[in-house]
Amino acid sequence: MQLDYAKAQQLIQNSTVLFNQEQLSSALDQMAANIDQEIGDEVPVFLTVMNGGMMFASELTKRLKKPIIMDYIHASRYGDAHYGSSHITWFRQPKESLIRGKTVYILDDILDEGHTIAEIKRFLMNAEAKECKVAVMVNKEIGK
Repeated sequence: MQLDYAKAQQLIQNSTVLFNQEQLSSALDQMAANIDQEIGDEVPVFLTVMNGGMMFASELTKRLKKPIIMDYIHASRYGDAHYGSSHITWFRQPKESLIRGKTVYILDDILDEGHTIAEIKRFLMNAEAKECKVAVMVNKEIGK
């Protein structure tokens, strides 16, 4: 979807704030603390789902106190459509050597129906990841 400046401004003005910056920051602080506790002495791999997960991943990972490995993946089931389908398109997969034997965190902005995340997890487990965990900013529960 292409937006010009006027349309973008109109969207912003007509939007409702669901969570303010303080609430988001507090949630991210808590999520990072929980992940730091889970990690223990491991150095896990954090995979950001492009493009939506970039800002969330940046905000979350800068709060972590433990060492991590960062990379990104690009998989989509939407394409140009605004609704889900069962087709997954991979634009970039992680190197299997990076994830083999590692705990992998998948970072994304919105968990919608979960099909894309499920496909990503399937790929990672087939590539011999030790385990896969998912962290999302918003769990979209509408219609579930």
